[in-house]
Amino acid sequence: MIENVYIKLLSISHATIALSIPYFRRFLRFLALPYCYFRLVNWDECKASKLQVLKDLFYIFFALKYFPDNYSLCRLWEKDRSEWIYYYGSIYGPYQRGRLRKKVQRKEYEIIFQDKNICYKLCQASDLPLPRQYGIIEPFGDYKKFIKSIFDKNKIAQLMVKPISGKGGKGIVLAYIENRRIFIQSGPEKIPIDDFVFTETSVAQEFVIQHPSLSEISPSVNTIRIVTLLTIDSQVLIIGALMRFGIDKAYIDNTSSGGVAAGINLDSGTLKDVAYDNKSRIYSAHPTSKFIFKGYCIPYWEEVHLLAQKIQKEFSFYKLLGSDIAITAKGPVVIEINGAHDNVGLEQKCGPILSDRIVRYEFKRHNLLINKISEI
Repeated sequence: MIENVYIKLLSISHATIALSIPYFRRFLRFLALPYCYFRLVNWDECKASKLQVLKDLFYIFFALKYFPDNYSLCRLWEKDRSEWIYYYGSIYGPYQRGRLRKKVQRKEYEIIFQDKNICYKLCQASDLPLPRQYGIIEPFGDYKKFIKSIFDKNKIAQLMVKPISGKGGKGIVLAYIENRRIFIQSGPEKIPIDDFVFTETSVAQEFVIQHPSLSEISPSVNTIRIVTLLTIDSQVLIIGALMRFGIDKAYIDNTSSGGVAAGINLDSGTLKDVAYDNKSRIYSAHPTSKFIFKGYCIPYWEEVHLLAQKIQKEFSFYKLLGSDIAITAKGPVVIEINGAHDNVGLEQKCGPILSDRIVRYEFKRHNLLINKISEI
């Protein structure tokens, strides 16, 4: 009896804490509004008055019920407030997260996407097209010898090394051979392997050779982020998609690492008119190659579309996914699957996701809408 009472009390306490967390997190975000105003708004781009921006941030926070970290990135000062109701905002927001956690993005499954090795093995088991993975690099092991053996055994000239739990492109390095020596490219730095120190457990993967037409835009491995939702009826709905491009000589394409990204027209597989960076700036052409984004037709778009649907169905227990897909001369390959995609970034490049009535309807069916206004 005592054990049963203990279990009951424990269950009640856990439920009470779970219910209170969104409100506590929202209070913390209220305290962070000055940070949003002073640091997240790019005042070089924003044309609204400082007083108007202050009013706008309060309106978003109190009326639309999410933290306005999308205000600058989505350039909301340029849009009528009647359009703002269709922005869902960050999925990390307290109310969004609270609803997503219930059924759509269950926390207990998140480790599958946080650990690149686990996710890779599951993708292999699902027979998804993948770059080859050569093994795990441990910071306490003889990783220099291991990397050298990968080059020797596989007769390759370069490979990617990614932190096993990294995100946003942080910590990814390129290992390559030059004049019979192995170097590590970490950002702009070129370091001999004997002088480089790995501090995190990482995966060593094949360097993907992308489709030649994409290399004309940028030499980085340019990937598509395509966001999918498994509906109540077990159908896959494409929420939106964008394509990312590195700039200068970067080997990764993440906007958080300095790249730019353009939205994709889902019906045609063509790029939208402009790309954006993470400072709210707009580009009609690639900053380095000067390639015009508008109208570029993505190779193998139909295959990319089908692959994204297959990924979502294979991971049906996690109903909202952001898949990163690269395109080779032979077709698309899965680079990564994200259990918590950057929805603000998606809406920056593609527009408000709830403006699509089908998306809004399916979000309502999953009980994901966070305010009464967006339910209209």
